[in-house]
Amino acid sequence: MTDERQGLLATLKNQGFAEAERWVDYARDHGFQQIRSQRVSRCPNCGTESHTQIGQYVYYSTLMRLNLCAGCGLAYSDRRIDPLIIRTHFERAYKDEDYFLDRRSRLFDQLARLVDGHAPSGGSVLDIGGAKGHLMAVVQRRRPDLHITISDLSKSACTWAATTYGFKTICSAAGALHVDQVFDVVVMSDVIYYEPEPAKLWTLLPNLVAPGGIVIIRVPNRLLLIRLAQAIRRFVTSKRARDMRDRIMFFNPEHLFIFSRRLLTRRLSSLGFDPVTVWPSELLTPGAQTRRLHTLYYQVARLVHLGTLRRLTITPSLLLVGRRPLPAHRGGVERPSA
Repeated sequence: MTDERQGLLATLKNQGFAEAERWVDYARDHGFQQIRSQRVSRCPNCGTESHTQIGQYVYYSTLMRLNLCAGCGLAYSDRRIDPLIIRTHFERAYKDEDYFLDRRSRLFDQLARLVDGHAPSGGSVLDIGGAKGHLMAVVQRRRPDLHITISDLSKSACTWAATTYGFKTICSAAGALHVDQVFDVVVMSDVIYYEPEPAKLWTLLPNLVAPGGIVIIRVPNRLLLIRLAQAIRRFVTSKRARDMRDRIMFFNPEHLFIFSRRLLTRRLSSLGFDPVTVWPSELLTPGAQTRRLHTLYYQVARLVHLGTLRRLTITPSLLLVGRRPLPAHRGGVERPSA
């Protein structure tokens, strides 16, 4: 046995590959490296150990499994890559300007309308995971009276947001935020599935949103689709073939979690947000050839959502809007909004 093969076998065994021999050629072809990771044995949301396995995938030379918690229904990755590697990854991972200014333009317009409709005059907005500030720049054009703060894990993104748009920035992971104020609107668009300890985020959230304020959350809406695709694959492929799978269809391996609509609605309600409403999220702007088709699909999705009394959302992502109630006066009368 060559030294190279021995090294690859040792790497594979340390990185979750029980049948390491079968993966040696794959590891060689994909340039596997030694990566530190930690196994997650309990649901990070509720602490339940019991789960079912949805599927497996390879990310950063590590075999990971996507598990479905038997307690709360959270789908979670069973491995955590070295935080330093992840931080470095996100410093390099931000898309180019065309992605933010073009492909996400419809989504940004939708989110900006929501912020505009809920933020009071001269109000405050916190965008958690706000990247380079492109979304809040759209908000600022609609509402120049708002006081905007952006937080993000990436130092380069925070620097960009501060120097390009003049926003106040906080360079921090979502679950480690330390701020000395509350905000009228808190936006968490495409960020909560990156937070390794969601319980910390849920503890923090009520202290960030002002009484009468709202939180806006955007997440993928693909759990049912992923589970259906995996069920079909189990039916049409052998176990031996499934054991060599390196990806899960419709799942982004960067994500640590898949939050279902039901889980998030219940969680926000348990934190005191009422009401919690769900909306179809705008799609990423496609190329010119399919733009009309995407527009039609989104309009159909809106009709389905309304026609089912908001019970069914068929867009690839969804929005949740939760309001933190105003404190009541003695006697149960709510304080009027400003």
